[in-house]
This record gives sequence, structure tokens and C-alpha cells, in this order.
Amino acid sequence: MSSTFRYNLLRSVKPYTSFTPQLTKSMLRVLIQVSVHYIESKKSSSEVLSLALNKLTNGGHKIPPNFCELFTMVFLTMQIFLRYPKGVVKHHELRKCLMDDLNLTEEYVEDICKVLLNHRDVLSKNFSDTKMDRVKMSKLQWRINISLSLNTVQIDKPTIVLHFKLQNKEYRTLELPLSMFQQVRYNIALLLNELQSLQSRLALK
Repeated sequence: MSSTFRYNLLRSVKPYTSFTPQLTKSMLRVLIQVSVHYIESKKSSSEVLSLALNKLTNGGHKIPPNFCELFTMVFLTMQIFLRYPKGVVKHHELRKCLMDDLNLTEEYVEDICKVLLNHRDVLSKNFSDTKMDRVKMSKLQWRINISLSLNTVQIDKPTIVLHFKLQNKEYRTLELPLSMFQQVRYNIALLLNELQSLQSRLALK
């Protein structure tokens, strides 16, 4: 198995495993379905999340507090796996990572692996196609959102507001708590470091 697969899984997905106690078998299957739908379509993540919420609500299931984090965990797992060429990550190695590193039950692992392994070729092709077709960002603006408490001079918890302009002329707005923004900054720093390492290796060839 490529050592980078386990590294990427631990780095990107492991932080979300604290929310797995909120996961149920029926919810996992819905999250897998909408993750596949996101991979195969050009819909935005917000549209896909709405689809998942509707499926769960119509099925009479309770929406957990950290639903978005659970969706991210499932989707990132599938996305990271599909980035690798077929055969690089062996079947038993994938299962071992999901059980030992992500602490998923055997039942949950079976559901995820069944989709990834049985439909690998179709998912890989669709993932590659839609990844190239998704609308790209053309401009980014940001601001710090601060509110003052009426009773004290203290500043309430600030948030970071990001405004994205897409190439199709549409706009998206994202508001993040400071802790989440710090996590985004950290992940971007890791990404830039990896890109720099990759460029250095290519320059040495």
C-alpha cells in the first residue's frame, strides 16, 4: 500500500472520528449514497447535504448534532481512496485502515468497502470527470465579523466570513468560527508544504 494513503487518511479523516458514536448504520448508508451522488454529479456540496438531510428526515431518522462532520468523514474517505490508481491500495489494507485507524466497526467498514471495491472503475471515472468540470473560484474576499455585547465591553466570539466569486459569476458565502478557520489555515499550510516538497523533487529529476 502507498504509505501516503494511510498518512492522508490519518491527517484528513482522523480528526472527525470523535463524532462516529453519532453514526448509525442507516445514516451511514445515506451518507455513502450522497457521497457517490456528489462524485457522479456537478452539484454543490450544499445541495448534496440538503439531499442527505431530506433522505434522513423522510426516513424518520434523527439528525445528529455533527451531521456535516460525519458527511465530511465519509466523503473524504472515499475521495482519498479514489485518488490512488487501482491496485495501489489493497482490499485488506483498506479495511485495516478503516478499522484500526478510523475506529469504524466491521459492519460500517463492510458497507464502505462494498461500494468502493465493487464500483471502483465507475466511481474513479466519474470522480475524474466531475473533478475537472466543477466550477472554479475566481476571486476571494474575507472579513472579520465582530459583535459587541450589550452588557459588557467584551467582544463576543468573532467569526471569519469568506466571500467566493466563481467563474460562472455566482457567489458563495461561508462563515467560520475562529477555531475552524485556524484549522483551515493549518490544512492550507500543510498543502503548501506538500506542494513545495513535490516541486523540489521534480526539480531534482
